[in-house]
Amino acid sequence: MSTSFIARSLSAAALALCAASGLGCAPPKPPLTCASQGGAPWVELSSQHVVLRTDLDRSEARGVLAELERSYNALEDVCFPSDAPDPFRMQIVLFAREQDFRRFSPAPSSGVFFHALPNDIERAPTMVMYGSLGEPARITFQRGLAYHFIAQSIGPAPPWLKQGLAQFYSTFRVRGGYAYVGSALPYHDFLKGASGRTVRNGPFTLQLVPASEAASAAELIRARREDFYSLADDPSEAERRRVALNDLSSWGLVHMLLNGPDPYVQRFASFLEAASRGAPVRQAFQEAFGDISPEQLERDYRSYLVGTRPIRKIGPYTAPPPPPPLVERAMSDAEVHVLWARLRRWQGDGRAWAAAQLDEALAHEPNNPDVRFWRGLFRTAESRLREAEQELAAALAARPTDPRYLLAMAKLIRTMSIRRIITPLQAIVRTAPLIDRLSRTAATAEQLTFVARYRIQLRDLDEAQAFVQRALKTDPSCVRCYDTYGMLLLLQGRVTEAITAASRARDLLPEGVENPLIEARLRCFQAHEKAVRDGAPTRPEKCFDPLRE
Repeated sequence: MSTSFIARSLSAAALALCAASGLGCAPPKPPLTCASQGGAPWVELSSQHVVLRTDLDRSEARGVLAELERSYNALEDVCFPSDAPDPFRMQIVLFAREQDFRRFSPAPSSGVFFHALPNDIERAPTMVMYGSLGEPARITFQRGLAYHFIAQSIGPAPPWLKQGLAQFYSTFRVRGGYAYVGSALPYHDFLKGASGRTVRNGPFTLQLVPASEAASAAELIRARREDFYSLADDPSEAERRRVALNDLSSWGLVHMLLNGPDPYVQRFASFLEAASRGAPVRQAFQEAFGDISPEQLERDYRSYLVGTRPIRKIGPYTAPPPPPPLVERAMSDAEVHVLWARLRRWQGDGRAWAAAQLDEALAHEPNNPDVRFWRGLFRTAESRLREAEQELAAALAARPTDPRYLLAMAKLIRTMSIRRIITPLQAIVRTAPLIDRLSRTAATAEQLTFVARYRIQLRDLDEAQAFVQRALKTDPSCVRCYDTYGMLLLLQGRVTEAITAASRARDLLPEGVENPLIEARLRCFQAHEKAVRDGAPTRPEKCFDPLRE
């Protein structure tokens, strides 16, 4: 337990004592009180791989940032070593008080991981949590990191492999000069008996499940994405149980392949090595394990689930001390209100909430271009497109070369064309100067890919290829980049390669995320290939209809 957490606990006890004795103590502030109203000030700190926004005091914030950066470096060094530079940055929003965090996440979670916040136009993996960096938050953080490392090192992976590896590495830890991998999950495990039970496990509630209920190895290996992820807003208890059981079973299978008997460990290492070199994952798995019968794999897997699962000790290893923060600055009240607005989906009650927060931000800083930018995105979500245009124009007037603002305005113009507010010709004319500026300032995969799509629309295929290749180099796990690359390849007559790119886009979708447009595009590419093979008339542009996202 950290000193600052103890201090906060003592302060809470002191307030209770004051209230009981009738002394004049200031009452605690209501949830989400900004600094100008007496709440705690917010700060932003960043390191090489983490951007932390928090209302903890600065000294504790520095400690949390250092610990997160240390976890990133250790997990990369020990489990996912690479010489390639990694521009990845995890966004962390850390509330000092649980009551503030609960406005965004219901109990009992202590931290929530998002591949992207629900209203952002560019993907930024984000974790929202409260308090100090305790064990539940550390596991959530490392699971999020593992998804990133898996995508970077393996690329598209079947759901059982992605989920199993992410959970396996979530319990990674460094202690006493050694790294340890393969610790049990603190919230789920198997037991030998016929009846499950629930026990307290420190800060976790541990659900023990009979091993007889685990999904079979064959079921896991052929399972589809929907077998692991519930897309319903309010899934049933049976749905939640099914997803949790498949997750736990995948962890058990991956644990055996990574930490179990040598023949499996050696084969799994060969499989991962082949996948990291670019071999198709399913083909690489078959080549590594094809000589083991399904019956033998199932027997060994079932036996492993109820046996003593080893923890691997690696080292000696000591993570290098992280450098001081690259950036450390106070956040204004306007920035804090914008941040809070971004943490809830702009639908239902969340829409009114976000509108109030963005109004507060505007009242604090009416000329802040970032406030106008986010208000523009909010108005777009409301389909108030003319008002969105005014907000984004104000942001661009202040920062005419900001690639985020250019991207947002270009996307808005495309939406206005689709909604027939302006003509396609007007859209092309208005987008051209935006793309010209964006071409010179684009830095993220999303920005570069948007330029590539615009060039594809104009049939400037050489320019499109240059930008999509830059995008893929910036983020090899970018779904939209591979989707765009597939369209470019189709126009170039490279149909088989287009199908491969579209398949990769589908397989790289984060867990719990579906994209029917990518699925439709892949089916269209496959139909186009069949038509070419049969000598039937073809029109590649037909596959571009799903572009209207």
